[in-house]
Formats: sequence, structure tokens, C-alpha cells
Amino acid sequence: MKNSNISQLLLLVLSLAAPAFGITSAAQTAQTPPAPRNRAEVEAVLSKAPPALPASELRPLRIVLLADEKDHGLNEHDYPLWQKRWKVLLGGNQDSGGQTQVNLYGPPALGDSKVLLSGTPKVNVTTAWKWPSREQLQTADLIVMYCYRSGGGHWLWDEKSPKDLDAYLSRGGGFVVIHAATYMHVDMALPEWKSLLDLTGLAYGKGNRTRREPMEIRLAADHPICRGLPETIHLVDEPFWPAFGDQNTVQVLGTSQETIARKSTELKTQPMFWTYRRGKGRVFGCTPGHYTWTFDDPYFRLMLLRGMAWAAGEQPYRFDGLALRGVSLHDETAEKPK
Repeated sequence: MKNSNISQLLLLVLSLAAPAFGITSAAQTAQTPPAPRNRAEVEAVLSKAPPALPASELRPLRIVLLADEKDHGLNEHDYPLWQKRWKVLLGGNQDSGGQTQVNLYGPPALGDSKVLLSGTPKVNVTTAWKWPSREQLQTADLIVMYCYRSGGGHWLWDEKSPKDLDAYLSRGGGFVVIHAATYMHVDMALPEWKSLLDLTGLAYGKGNRTRREPMEIRLAADHPICRGLPETIHLVDEPFWPAFGDQNTVQVLGTSQETIARKSTELKTQPMFWTYRRGKGRVFGCTPGHYTWTFDDPYFRLMLLRGMAWAAGEQPYRFDGLALRGVSLHDETAEKPK
């Protein structure tokens, strides 16, 4: 069979299979990044947060960035790239494998390379592939997971991982799930999966819907994580909905309005960011994160960085200084660090 015929056959199969998974075709969902934000508006948000503590008053933090193989197209679900560049963003360029960029989308942005690659005080960042090591589970203050759950089949944890996570949270560890990490390819409504829901508060699974389009997220202005941010933020990303789990057990920090069913125009509020407590542990859930450019949006970065700090038991604003680092802003040309 000719390559062109094979390609056409694959497209046909994907188009037929996609509705079963709540997915629309690439032709319908192709997106471009939103316009960059203005420095002044972001700095106005940052000015409303408490002053940063001096380094001498910060406790050392051990952070693990957990990733897996890339599983989507260009600028989508690039877990390895996120892991490499956020290791530098948070921890600096020591032992970075020569990584000299912290933004995920496009060329490096303007800025002094010494500042861009300086990390943040008293933070030690290590990486894990597919699942943290025993040592990391025993010593980490915070684990940030950006990849599908794996080890036990297609987007599914093995038997050991939930036990590891339960023990980690029980001792007071912080856990952050970003986009794909909020999803398991099973029917989460079934009773046998409740124990997994109880680990993160909310989760997504078979039967969820998605769209890859501009989205409007309304934030909980009264929560410290959202302090200073606009009441609504706009992203170009991919929401999942509806969430499985008891929303009375979580604190929802951001919501979007999504249709209640296919071919329906009726909308319902759906959670996009949330916090959750499990024993001594803290969990921050983040539904957006499909595209690389989302991680370079200062408002999204603030929500994620503050959620990470909160999950680690820190003042939410500990990482605010990273919100603009390496980010392309309106009327500021991108270039490689010197």
C-alpha cells in the first residue's frame, strides 16, 4: 500500500475513533498561541502579593519533576521539554545538561542570562521518569507530575504507585498534577476507582469531554493563590470535564463554563484548578497545560507556581519571582541569552 493511502487510512481510523474518547480532529482543533501579555499588567498583579522573604528565612525545598515520553504533536504534551526547562527555571543551570532556556515555546526571551538561569534560593530540583525513586518518595517536599499515569497499562497506574503516593501524602508531602496527570483511562465513576480519586480529590477518566480552543477561567479572588490576579484569565488550551470526585472535599480555585452534553448549548461550571488535603499532605490540581505556550503565560505560571508552593507547605508567593522569567511579552523581542 502506498504511503499516501496509509496516511488516509490512519486519518479515517482516527476520525472514527475520536468521538469515543471525546476528541475532535486536528483540523478542527489547530490553534495558535494567544497574544503575549503586557509587562505592566503582570507587574501590577505581582505588586499585590506580600514581599518575598529573604533567602535566610527560607527553608530548603526538595522538588521532583516527574515526566514521561511525549505523546502528542508539536507544542503539545511536551513533558520532557517541560522537565528539562523547569528544572532550570526552579533550580538554576547547575547540573542542567547544558540547558540554557526556561521558556517552553519559541526562542529564548529577552533577559540577562545570569538572571534567567539563576533558579530560586534554597531549592534543589531532581527529575524522575515515569515514577519517583524510593529515595525521592522518602525525601521530597514536593512532587510535580506532568504526564499521563503509567506503569499499569494504557494511561493507568500500576498497583504500587497509589500505595507509594498514599504513603508520601501521609507523611506530609506535596503533590501537583498538571493536565495529563489528572486523567486515567478508566471509568472513574466505578466504585473500584474511588481510592484513586481520594488521592487527588478530583480526576478525569473515560467519558470526559475536551476541546482545544480559547478558554475563560474564572478565579476565586478570595484565595491567597489567586491574590492580585484578574477575576477571569484567558488561555488557549484544553479543558477536561466533567470532573469525577466529590467537589465538597476540594477547594475549587478556577472554573470554566462548559456544555453539559454534545450538541447542547447549556453550560455548567466546571473546575479547572483546585486544592485538596489528604492527611498531612497537600495536592494542587491543574487541568490546563496541553500546549507548551501555556507554561509561558505569566498568569498560568503564577497559578501553577503558587499551587506548587502551597502544596509544599510554603507561603504561596515563594516562587512569584519566576512568573516573568524567560517570558516573551508584548513589544519585547525574543532573542537568545548572551
